[in-house]
Amino acid sequence: MGKANHRSRGFTLIAALLLLLLLSGVAVGLMYLVTGQGHVGSNDLEANEAYYGAESGMEKLTADLAALYQLNQAPTPGQITALGNNPPTSAMVNGMNYQENITWQSDPNTGLPVTYNTVISSGVNKDLAAEIIPYTLSVTANRPGGASVNMTRRVEVALIPVFQFGVFCDGDCSYFAGPQFDFAGRVHSNGNLFLAANPGPLILDAKTTAVGEIVRDRLANGNTGGYTGDVYVPNANGGCDPPNATSKSTCQKFTMASASCGGALPPSPPCLPNGSWSNISTQTFNGMIGNASSLGVTKLQLPFVAGGADPIEIIRKGQVGDSAALAASREYNKANIRVLLADSLADLHPDRGAAALDAEDVDLTAGGPGPSPRGKAVVVTGVGTTHFAMANTTTANEAFWRRPNGVAADPWNLVKGYLRVEYRDNAGNWNGITNQWLARGFARGLAVPTAPGANAVHPNAILIFQQLADRKATPGPPITWGTLTALDAPSFTVDGGGNFSDLSWYPINFYDPREGFPRDTALAGTQCYANGIMNAVELDVGNLKAWLAANGANIAYAPTNGFLLYFSDRRGEVKDPNLVPPATTGKYGFEDVINSPNVATGMPNGLPEPLAPNGFSPEDVDENNRFDNWGSEGNGSNNTPVGVVDGFVGFGLNRNANPPNPYQALDCLNGGRQNIVLGARHVLKLVDGGLNRLPVRLDNNLGGFTVASENPVYVQGNYNSDSTDPYWGAANRSTVADIPHAAAAVIADAVTLLSSNWSDFNSMANPNTRANRVGNTTYYRMAVAGGKNMNFPGNAAWTADFGTDGGVHNFLRYIESWGGTLSYRGSLVSLYYSEYATGVYKCCTTVYNPPTRDYSFDSSFLNPSNLPPGTPMFQDIVNLSYWQNFSPY
Repeated sequence: MGKANHRSRGFTLIAALLLLLLLSGVAVGLMYLVTGQGHVGSNDLEANEAYYGAESGMEKLTADLAALYQLNQAPTPGQITALGNNPPTSAMVNGMNYQENITWQSDPNTGLPVTYNTVISSGVNKDLAAEIIPYTLSVTANRPGGASVNMTRRVEVALIPVFQFGVFCDGDCSYFAGPQFDFAGRVHSNGNLFLAANPGPLILDAKTTAVGEIVRDRLANGNTGGYTGDVYVPNANGGCDPPNATSKSTCQKFTMASASCGGALPPSPPCLPNGSWSNISTQTFNGMIGNASSLGVTKLQLPFVAGGADPIEIIRKGQVGDSAALAASREYNKANIRVLLADSLADLHPDRGAAALDAEDVDLTAGGPGPSPRGKAVVVTGVGTTHFAMANTTTANEAFWRRPNGVAADPWNLVKGYLRVEYRDNAGNWNGITNQWLARGFARGLAVPTAPGANAVHPNAILIFQQLADRKATPGPPITWGTLTALDAPSFTVDGGGNFSDLSWYPINFYDPREGFPRDTALAGTQCYANGIMNAVELDVGNLKAWLAANGANIAYAPTNGFLLYFSDRRGEVKDPNLVPPATTGKYGFEDVINSPNVATGMPNGLPEPLAPNGFSPEDVDENNRFDNWGSEGNGSNNTPVGVVDGFVGFGLNRNANPPNPYQALDCLNGGRQNIVLGARHVLKLVDGGLNRLPVRLDNNLGGFTVASENPVYVQGNYNSDSTDPYWGAANRSTVADIPHAAAAVIADAVTLLSSNWSDFNSMANPNTRANRVGNTTYYRMAVAGGKNMNFPGNAAWTADFGTDGGVHNFLRYIESWGGTLSYRGSLVSLYYSEYATGVYKCCTTVYNPPTRDYSFDSSFLNPSNLPPGTPMFQDIVNLSYWQNFSPY
């Protein structure tokens, strides 16, 4: 019995040992399994972190490339390559190590990336023609544990010409025309898009996008009444093409219920979002209309805007310290011809310093005041000596030019300041030609020239500063205005032999009632406000073309596809006191122009308007968060108001108004038209610009002519077109063969169209009587980029559209009672708020009566070779493909 128990205990021990061994094996196996799975999990985590790290690096590299092009339109190869040295930091992706690079096909001559013109192949800007720069981006992300992921992306940098759009608005964009409006062309707004008609219809005929909201139930000033006409939008390319656009199934009504939000002004809230908007945008209209929330629409901006500069800088003169992006975008630097005017040499060319460059910096006041002959004397080829205009203080009919105490003032210049004209040669050097152009002449008779050589006074003049006066050079009764001709010239000369006296002339002044009247109400008779009296320098475009035919080969016109003339007139500008040191900037500096508390008169009240929905006061047009009303002071030594020289001569107005007020009344006809204009009231007027009058390239008769100006531009008469263009009378314009013309553009603070019937004198004789400023049928073919007004809330006492910017149909400004058709073909681009022509939109009692609008988009701009010189470009980065590279191991 004891022996049996002993044997049993031995078996139990063996069994226990075997079980322990088995369990140890299971434990070891489990340990190996857990350890192996841990290693696998760890490796998988490393691989995932490497993958997402590579994605992070790729997104940052793409964003950095986009930012570089936003800041610099033409970055160097070194700047592009350097982007690979700025991967995500370890704080962003812990422990990651990166190798990044960007490659491209290089031009063998310059090393710069090769570019080509094509159509954007994907993204929200798909189908727009653009200058394309292809790049390949490569990112390798390495983890400390050994995991490594390599990714490659192909992208296109697309440089998008702004004139590809029928309508572009950097801020809010408004449609609310009365008659049918079907301008066509692609539409984009970097802000909100307001679509209305009264009664309309409004017909959009291409892709329409906005970054903000798309609104149907109110105007941009908040008005909800009367604008209930139909709006049509295509759901396919060409879906609303004429004829019979609105009867097509591809042209659908965009109703109040179709809008992205409603019930209040954007932003949202208080504007109430439409829950069905995404489906309406992407399905009902097939993506032909949409915004950021439905289509991912993003802002299109000029290259330098991301650096904090205002878009209006594109028309400003260059400054010392400009960034590379800003310098590359300024029309001043793109130009190959410059016309510069200022009160001082420092303002004439601030990028070069205060000293005269050479004898081509010409003082127009040289020679006067002083003993006769006064006013700068110029020997005009084929005419004789002509002096710049001086005031005649001795004639009885000019008693309005006397000092307030009744004592006759000393004579003063009617045209003054420094002038420089220059061109860029093929070697990149600037050459002054001021004296050469002055020797061609600078004066005219009563009527503006309408053909090259038609100026009977100075037949070859390119720049025109003065016109014959309706008075004799010696005391005596005035000549009846309208009877003066070139045959009267001996009455205006010193010696009767062709040498014009300095007392033979008046400056070229006219009245702009939009700038002149704070409300659409009139004064009496020939009374007007000084704020609306504009002094013009006229550019005879036909004579410029004739000069270029003989001299243009010396000018670097090939890189710009033609000729780009830049104009700046800073005479009379007050230095911005907010700058250190104070300096002129090209803007008026007077923003006290709305004054809603003064509903009836609109007179300045010295207080800013409340903030608008965009976060700025509508009396802060430069959006610097300051209320500026210093600009109404003229350039007299005592900072006197517009129209006054040192408080004595000129218009003789009150220089002690408080708050500052440029709306000072005077007699436009008998005082305003004859005298010097002070303050920031200087503009450029384009004349003699009819069909075949604009410059083109000298080597192939293609390309064209752009005028860029930091001042307002007025275009008088036919421009780059006329009634012989078969396009205007065609029933189906898409089938009409294009006639030869220049690729033309005007880029300015603001652009006003004057009919062929416009008369400077008539504007002064009828400042309050719109019906006596009659416009006739006139033709224009040009792209226009310029400024508009900021919207502000309406008031029950105002007209329904007061408080808006006038809408797309009034972006081209009018100051006549049009009795005919305004035929316009081009592109309408609003890049900024006007900072020189700050008068708000108003209609239709005193300022203007609208023409019959025959507006159409110039589809030739869809071909990049047909774009005007200096066309502004937006940048966009388009992702084409994206893949991970796997390597065998």
